[in-house]
Amino acid sequence: MAFLDDLQKTVTDAAYYTAKKTGELTGIARVKFNIKAEEVRLKSTYAKIGSLFYSAEREGLDHTEEIATLITQADKINGDIAAYREKLAELRKARTCSECGGKISKSASFCPNCGAKIVREEEESGDDTDYDPFVSTEADDEDEDEDEEK
Repeated sequence: MAFLDDLQKTVTDAAYYTAKKTGELTGIARVKFNIKAEEVRLKSTYAKIGSLFYSAEREGLDHTEEIATLITQADKINGDIAAYREKLAELRKARTCSECGGKISKSASFCPNCGAKIVREEEESGDDTDYDPFVSTEADDEDEDEDEEK
């Protein structure tokens, strides 16, 4: 019976692992599709900006407001693309360099593409979770006072 139990556990674990990996790959494919769709929108927006600028130069028409609106739209699309790339890096268990946009491992201290120093989220938030046994805290001081009283 132990053999059948072990076999059942192995098959169950394999099925779970396969389902998990399939979900991860589906998520990656979905994000990559969203990036491509946003890049197509961005290219179209750039083309519209260029067309309006060209007609303004050649025909003397004023398209300043329309161009400004399209530039704002392009900035938003660029932001969406950056967010999708961050999500993709997260799904791939990697990060994106803030300087060059290259893919780097989560444990990297410097970008292998541009050499920029990588600032981790913990460092940015100021969350210093390192414990230094030589630095006394108030709680440590109170514990020492209690020990002295005993």
